[in-house]
Amino acid sequence: MTSHPTNRRAFLSTASVALTTAVAGCLSDDDNGGERDDADEPIVDVAEATASEGVTDPEAWAGVEEIRLEGHVGGWVGASPDHVDRIENPTLVLVEGQEYAITWENRDGVKHNLALYDAEGEIVDEYATGVLEDVGATATLAFVARPEMTTYICEHQPVIQYGDIDVLED
Repeated sequence: MTSHPTNRRAFLSTASVALTTAVAGCLSDDDNGGERDDADEPIVDVAEATASEGVTDPEAWAGVEEIRLEGHVGGWVGASPDHVDRIENPTLVLVEGQEYAITWENRDGVKHNLALYDAEGEIVDEYATGVLEDVGATATLAFVARPEMTTYICEHQPVIQYGDIDVLED
């Protein structure tokens, strides 16, 4: 049988375009043909986040009770307090025994959740949110800081969407 390079190239080219189109459709923000309903609100790309871990000085964290994060496939991006704003996977500095709330927003329409892990890779006291996959959906995790908390993580992207937790003694 004779091979026809032209036909193979044509097939591969067509298959490549079809695959690209299918993938782009799957990653669309919504069902409006790729148009976002919140087009005036910029979605911060993880690549635009600062690469450093942010401020870990305990004095900067004094009085912080609520932390806001944005969930992206490439990582968590800090939104507040101000010293974690635009920081990728910021280190959270907490005080043992203090109550906190982490509110996070899905910013890319991919499945995310947030869970608090210990050094053995186990969830601490079932501290985890449900899974959200709609752009703009939010979840809040209320918890009491415990010394065994070492990491916050998205269980769907655990290799790239995680950050450290430093729990200080009261």
